[in-house]
Amino acid sequence: MPKTVTSHTLQLVTFSTSLSFTEVTSRLDAQIGKEKILATPVPTSGAASSIEAFEAHINSRVGPSGFLYFNEHNHGAWMKLFSNSRRAVLYVLGNPLVGQTFLQYDLRGALNIPPRVLVLEKADGTGTEVVYHLPSSLIALDDNEKLRAAAEGLDNKLEALVESITAT
Repeated sequence: MPKTVTSHTLQLVTFSTSLSFTEVTSRLDAQIGKEKILATPVPTSGAASSIEAFEAHINSRVGPSGFLYFNEHNHGAWMKLFSNSRRAVLYVLGNPLVGQTFLQYDLRGALNIPPRVLVLEKADGTGTEVVYHLPSSLIALDDNEKLRAAAEGLDNKLEALVESITAT
């Protein structure tokens, strides 16, 4: 079976703040509507009767940032077993209505959608870092201008979210 390997440049973005881990995660939870989602999870498209019904359901659950909470992985909890006391939570967040704006051009972008954001307590305890892959560096794999423009729109939305939760 033939295999293709494509080189790709990935960009990692890190925001650093003096805010506590608890403050940053609380702000993030509020911005992505975590409580709304936990109360009523987002259905798959098969559960919606039409595009309009799906859009209405999504729009009723997005947080102020325009993103939805999907899930999280608390790496800090299990890393304690290995003598690491830093808190680290990987959030999976996104918005299918935004995702469709670029996935329509290249479904390979679905490998990295929804985006992930790592909230990491600084090793010296002086604050928090928020780390993510720049979406356009993951999604825009070819020279498709419409795809790049849509992916860069997600870059801007994600940056605005992270700026808002790390601002002092």
